[in-house]
Amino acid sequence: MDKIKVDLLCLFQENTGQTVYFKELSRELKKIKWLDLKIINPNESRIFSFLNHYSNSLALKSLPFLLGKKIRNDSIIHITNQELFFLLQSIKNKSIVTLHDLSLFSYYKIWKEKDVKLLNKTEKIICISNSTKKELDEKFPVLAQKVVVVYCGLKSNLKKSNSNIREKYGLNEKDRIILFIGSDDEKKNFFTLLKAFSELKQENLILVKVGSPWTMHESQRKKFESFISEHWLEEKVKILDSVSNQDLTDFYFEAEIFVCPSHYEGFGLTLIEAMACGCPVVSADNTSLPEIAGNAALFFNSENENQLLEQLNKILNDENLKKDLIQKGFQNIKRFNWKKSAKKLAEIYKGINK
Repeated sequence: MDKIKVDLLCLFQENTGQTVYFKELSRELKKIKWLDLKIINPNESRIFSFLNHYSNSLALKSLPFLLGKKIRNDSIIHITNQELFFLLQSIKNKSIVTLHDLSLFSYYKIWKEKDVKLLNKTEKIICISNSTKKELDEKFPVLAQKVVVVYCGLKSNLKKSNSNIREKYGLNEKDRIILFIGSDDEKKNFFTLLKAFSELKQENLILVKVGSPWTMHESQRKKFESFISEHWLEEKVKILDSVSNQDLTDFYFEAEIFVCPSHYEGFGLTLIEAMACGCPVVSADNTSLPEIAGNAALFFNSENENQLLEQLNKILNDENLKKDLIQKGFQNIKRFNWKKSAKKLAEIYKGINK
């Protein structure tokens, strides 16, 4: 059979779930022999990089012109960054868009109805969870027939290194680490975890936050720092803006508990990464998180710090519960595989190409 041409469009943004999605998916798609895959990354354009240095909105407006020279005439375009689906207005090829979530519409209120309805121009909409599909079906039923759910997978290189992660970041060997991974953005809800952590009575506990100061709206970092200072937590809370992928993996292996307190998530890659490293998970009970965590986590209402405190105490004080969650986590992650996801997507490409 003739190879199916697919132009995979990704706007590379370091340390984001959408970039992980692009990297892992493209790695597996490249292994499928009957696909002719081309990666189109606007970040590699000097013009785009120059414009983006001064104005992100101006850089994005330049994309239809810049991409016109890169997109092949007879290819299927797969837009993997959902913020780029506005390009559907200028793309003439058959197309697919991955919709990671509807947070820009439902949570941040940035997308308008007319923006989301642009998705009607694409052949298929790939949702990465049934939660996102359900929300899209309810709010935009006209798009329902285009939706296919294709889960994300699990990183293949989650192995503990020989380095001492505690020594590297100034942590005591006796510290019991509660781990949070995410930016300062209000949606990630670190402040609720910080408040619950301040109420824990066990000794040798330390809260480690890994994630950038980025926020969609106003900065949150000063609020965190003020609370930490007011509650004498300077020696108990470690905030790291960025660490290497291997250091992040080592933190998963070292942590006593991983906490995902988000108000809204389209999938929750960090949940299954923590489980793969044998780290018990406490998760908010909203959007896609119960679907992805399955029976392998303790849940709480993201608005209720007392519920979170209760769940943290359960794991810290019950070794059998901790072991049970770890074993359930190992079973749960078997549902998520990038190779299977890539094969399912390849079949979708084939169906569109007919």
